[in-house]
Amino acid sequence: MGRVWKEAHDIMHGHNLYSHLDGSTPALIPSTTFGTNTTPNHAYTLWFRQDQLIQNALMDSIDPTIASTVATANRSKHTWDSLHTAYANKSQTRIFSLRDQLGRITKDTTPITEYLQRIRSLSDELATVGAPVTNSELIVKILSGLGPKFREISASIRVRDTTVTYEELYEMLLDHELFLRHEEAKETPGPVTAVVATHNKSNNNSNNRIKSL
Repeated sequence: MGRVWKEAHDIMHGHNLYSHLDGSTPALIPSTTFGTNTTPNHAYTLWFRQDQLIQNALMDSIDPTIASTVATANRSKHTWDSLHTAYANKSQTRIFSLRDQLGRITKDTTPITEYLQRIRSLSDELATVGAPVTNSELIVKILSGLGPKFREISASIRVRDTTVTYEELYEMLLDHELFLRHEEAKETPGPVTAVVATHNKSNNNSNNRIKSL
């Protein structure tokens, strides 16, 4: 189910109106006839008003692209059943798309926070459409897309006896990224060091030219 579909589901439960949708509150008829006598069903008016309000609320919440599939429904239950089928089919397409996106994500040069947020966002969307990613699957996906700079920490996490949580892994990878930055900073000469190195090289070249004269 999509997010909107789930919200509609929760709202109907919250207002104690879901019985109109699952059929536990049966449809009423406007009147009953015995012989030549027709008796109005006063309960029908309230039922019909509620049912129409529910149906209008459902129609307002759905994607316009599937509105035509429920346009002829004359009861909220018929609308709900049609929507359930339509959203179920659409959800499968969405699930395939989200899983494909998740499988293709790699860290590359993006910061670790951005990389993890992209994965978590897709994971949350999959949970919303009814295809949640387990913690183990999430951890494996994160580790598999990190790249060579994270190979050592990735290997150490994989051989642990217990699977880390997403939150634990987040902190571990953030610390490792900070460590890598410090190491890279040590290897990169600062402005002063670079000037001294250039000056020394220039002096050495001058001395070599003098010796060759």
